[in-house]
Amino acid sequence: MTPTVLIAGAGRGVGRAAIDAFLAEGWNVVAGVRNVPALTEELRDTPGVTVVHLDMVDRASIAAAMDAAERVAGGALGALVLNAAHAVMGAAEDVDLDEARLMFETNFFGHMAVVQAALPAMREAGAGAIVCVGSIGSHFTNPLLSVYHASKAAMYSWADGLRIEMRPFGVHVHTVEPGMITSEFAKSTRYSGALVDGEGPYPPLLDQVRRAYTSWRERDGVSSETVARAVVGAATDPTSPFRVLIGDDAAAMNAAMRAHPDDAFTAWWFDYVGIRWPADP
Repeated sequence: MTPTVLIAGAGRGVGRAAIDAFLAEGWNVVAGVRNVPALTEELRDTPGVTVVHLDMVDRASIAAAMDAAERVAGGALGALVLNAAHAVMGAAEDVDLDEARLMFETNFFGHMAVVQAALPAMREAGAGAIVCVGSIGSHFTNPLLSVYHASKAAMYSWADGLRIEMRPFGVHVHTVEPGMITSEFAKSTRYSGALVDGEGPYPPLLDQVRRAYTSWRERDGVSSETVARAVVGAATDPTSPFRVLIGDDAAAMNAAMRAHPDDAFTAWWFDYVGIRWPADP
């Protein structure tokens, strides 16, 4: 029987690339997106793909999407890919709390709800995979992106607990942790607090972060397709490690975190990406 995967956040970037990667391995794909007409038109003549409306902040949408996915699968899903996300950029002292809560609903709580809807059937079937598209930034924080990193850290910790809970039931859990990806994810970043109007003490830091991210992306970025292949690899190989690092930058950061205490790692990280804060006189 052909296995079926539900991909949350399948409309662009890694999620969109994962559609093609799973199809290439012979899977049926249920692509969960907020903008169904756009992706349906793109994939209209592609066999093996079902597009469903999946809004991570709408529990009714999640329930309906899961019902549709399990109908396609004829039962339990073979895999679930958790990829929906956006970022909020703002200083910790004045980031809008409602924006932060909405981001957590998308990046974390929505994924929890998707898993809670899918897991009973997967557990009863005694098989399947849950793959979280995380980030090496689950383990450290960039300035002005602390609430985004907090959402990724929450997913990592939750997935680690899920991994342990599922050990007797044949469902394997993984987090794919890339460094920089050459995708359009930056377009989904929402600015918050005084940075929206270029006010407060942090615009000089924002300028540095923007320049650092541009050079980092040009130097070390990996493609969405590369990450998607790693997602499929984790989904299809139960012996894959829980943490799957993607990119030389992710490997370097992981090693540096293990080698340095907090302040020393921050100094290493700033040197790696070219940030000076406080700025050099």
